[in-house]
Amino acid sequence: MKSFGSIWKIALSLVVAAAMFTLVINIVRMPVAAETHSYTAEFTDASGLHQDADVRVRGVRVGKVSTIELKRENDQSVAAVGFTLDKRYGIVAGSRLAVKYQALTGVRYVDVENPAEAYASKNLIVNIPTSMTQPSFDVTVLFNGLQPVLATLKPEELNTFTANAVTYLSGDGSGLGPMLDSIHKLTDFVSNRQDMISTLMHNLADVAATLGGKSKSLIQILEWLNLPVDAALSVLDEFRKSSLFGPEFTAPVVRLLNNVGFKWGNSLDGGLDKAFTNIDRAVEAFKLVPVMWDNLPPPSQSGQPRPCSKGHAQLPGDMDVLLNGQRVVICNR
Repeated sequence: MKSFGSIWKIALSLVVAAAMFTLVINIVRMPVAAETHSYTAEFTDASGLHQDADVRVRGVRVGKVSTIELKRENDQSVAAVGFTLDKRYGIVAGSRLAVKYQALTGVRYVDVENPAEAYASKNLIVNIPTSMTQPSFDVTVLFNGLQPVLATLKPEELNTFTANAVTYLSGDGSGLGPMLDSIHKLTDFVSNRQDMISTLMHNLADVAATLGGKSKSLIQILEWLNLPVDAALSVLDEFRKSSLFGPEFTAPVVRLLNNVGFKWGNSLDGGLDKAFTNIDRAVEAFKLVPVMWDNLPPPSQSGQPRPCSKGHAQLPGDMDVLLNGQRVVICNR
């Protein structure tokens, strides 16, 4: 009796496990209920894409990847991806296909851009060449050399940055602002921002080289951004000198000049004007030296009375009698 109960429990567990497994498989596959067309697209790189991956239009699932095969064409190996697409949409000459991803560690899917909704069957392109597709790429290339920065980030922050970068690289012009904002947030976690930005710019250029969309524009933007970054890296020592001889140096110099007498607020023009005026006066004074020298009388002999500059005064005879022959010299005024 006990063995029968154990067998019953095991059988029930197997049934539940099988039901759960079937449910998971159906969720993963999620077949499209609408009628579909079959297409084959060629990609130069289909990394991360697998069978039963989604085919989406504007983020809505409208088909499934049915097959992925490697084939040789025009001396080049390409991935031939077979997929189904809701008949509501058609692949025409203006349509483009791209392999995109849902998250940094998530699965890839095929994104259909500019599908035709009102189309004629003769305009459908069933075999889509590589000129109409954008390949997949290894998103981890973006983070080469940035391991210390990645260690400080949350997974959702990393996913946001990656999504913003790939959105712009894939051709969405609205992704530039969010991408630059994400770069700014990444630099908040590092001390040496110049090296970090330089590494990130190099990685973005490598990724852009494998994509279409606005990649050419991004490469030009990266070159422009690299100009100030490279210039800053080449003159880092000048920033140190600016710190040494900046406010820390000039503040004591200003205090020293203030103590010497050069007060803050004094007119520099007025001071220079007075200085040059005094110099002119000194020069004029030196010009008078020869005239003054010529008018100076020769020095008197020792024991002799000093000569009169305006001559001797003529004294009356009564004064000579009064002085009684003493050697007294009276000068004219």
